[in-house]
Amino acid sequence: MGQMIPELSEQELDRLESAAEAKLYRTLRDRLPEEYLVLFQVNWILRRKDDQARDGEADFLIAHPEHGYICVEVKGGGVCFDGDNGHWYSIDRHNIKHEIKNPIEQALRAKYSILAKLRESPIWGRYGPGRIACGHAVFFPDINEAGPIVRADLPGCLIGIEDDLRNIPEWIKSALEYWSGDDDRADPIGPQGIEIIKNTFAHSFEVSPLVSARIRDQEEQHLKLTQDQLRVLDVLRSQRRVSISGGAGTGKTVLAVEKAKRIAAEGFNTLLTCYNRQLADHLSDVCGHFENLDVMSFHQLCYLRVRMSEDQSGRDMLDEAKQTYPGMDLFDVQYPAALTYSLDVVQRQYDAIVCDEGQDFREEYWFSIEMLLADYETSPLYIFFDDNQNVYSRARSFPIKNEPYLLVTNCRNTDQIHGAAYQYYEGEPVSPPGIAGEEIQLIEAARRDAQAARIHSKIVDLIAKEQVIAGDIAVLVADGLRKQEYYDELLERPLPRPNQWSAEGVRREETVLLDTVKRFKGLESAIVFLWGLDTLDLDREQELLYVGLSRAKSVVYVASTSDVCWKVCDAAKQDA
Repeated sequence: MGQMIPELSEQELDRLESAAEAKLYRTLRDRLPEEYLVLFQVNWILRRKDDQARDGEADFLIAHPEHGYICVEVKGGGVCFDGDNGHWYSIDRHNIKHEIKNPIEQALRAKYSILAKLRESPIWGRYGPGRIACGHAVFFPDINEAGPIVRADLPGCLIGIEDDLRNIPEWIKSALEYWSGDDDRADPIGPQGIEIIKNTFAHSFEVSPLVSARIRDQEEQHLKLTQDQLRVLDVLRSQRRVSISGGAGTGKTVLAVEKAKRIAAEGFNTLLTCYNRQLADHLSDVCGHFENLDVMSFHQLCYLRVRMSEDQSGRDMLDEAKQTYPGMDLFDVQYPAALTYSLDVVQRQYDAIVCDEGQDFREEYWFSIEMLLADYETSPLYIFFDDNQNVYSRARSFPIKNEPYLLVTNCRNTDQIHGAAYQYYEGEPVSPPGIAGEEIQLIEAARRDAQAARIHSKIVDLIAKEQVIAGDIAVLVADGLRKQEYYDELLERPLPRPNQWSAEGVRREETVLLDTVKRFKGLESAIVFLWGLDTLDLDREQELLYVGLSRAKSVVYVASTSDVCWKVCDAAKQDA
């Protein structure tokens, strides 16, 4: 049995658009020896000499450690070539012709593009073979006569037909031998080369949450991307402009980071951006000094471009924007305008841009972002968003025509937290993660100072008795207008040494973070204390509750008056 990537079930094969591809997949899976590697529906983006990106795909990539690889293009139904106009056609069961791409050219381009993609990898240059045998072929599993198809550029041994399905190892071997021939200069791919091919075109990965969960009873439940998420990344490999939608905890930020890193690793100058400065700082820490990748918030980007413009030309782009838009909002209008003006001076643009928390971007921002792309029409733009986290009340209007891809599984919270947060969610259904946890914990007190005393006592108990790391705890205030009053209530209360409070600061292992729900968007913490609810109209601030509750991975404490606490708790139970 050949090594098949991906390993598709019979149900998944039945759902394939091409029955011919499914037929060949089953044959290769069942009849090829195990030393063969078969990659199905391979996609890539290849850098060209003019620094523009080029998409590519192959129906099948079949590799053998000794004999090299071939790319096989599959066409179902009958087949026809019109020499007068040079067009290829498939013929359906009703004898109706449908124009198709030239399968020989498709397979030929795939053969050379795959080789070029392998050579882009520094690992291939360091550990891979030198010259290898590679070829291309076509397969028509619904016809049983290859003679009429033979052409000067397509000998019979490179044409697969229905009879060849019965002895597929011999057909593959014959095709590989045709291309290797007597070329003794070709090196075997070898087991290491096979692994490099896997990692290049079928890279598997396992990701943990952005903020490490150090709660002992859940350390073994590191979260993996769901199959749907993996498929989204595979689709993104060949898409130019895509929006990805998902509820809280569905892994949008994890996928945004992974996608940005993948593009940058392929040599593309990439920008990963978001609206929230707190999230941008965290993403910057996660990405580190990743080559070809810039990470910053939208307004950090604006400020940087204004400064670069002044350094290079002496022009103050922000002042020009203020003159053009007098009295308009500095951050929503004038800074984005200054960013656009900077393009006259600062030539640096991006091959690809990835935006996280896209629902927070105003419509005015997108024009500036698009203008930063090296090619307005073809440079990749990926936007990850959740309409239910639109706490800044931005309009959702993205420069992407296609419908968004949906992430439908919560992989952050426990089932209990999922139930509490998703009662405030409207949209496509999101499945709970299947991780059992504690019920929502209530801290009830009539006054703010009494609530603070009980929050402080619980945090001290978690650190001193339960051995919870301080950095796994966040106190999030929903009422941003009065945040300092809440901060002050806790800042005067000491924590067990060497731990301390950090009000809107950098998260460290020895600090308990005090922050607002809005600023903490896109981030997560093992334990969250949701506070500052007393002065809000909860019926009108459901998005804040949705965001605040869903930040917690393991435990949520709701601190407020009894009425508010039980309103949140009862609603969660009714929803469950």
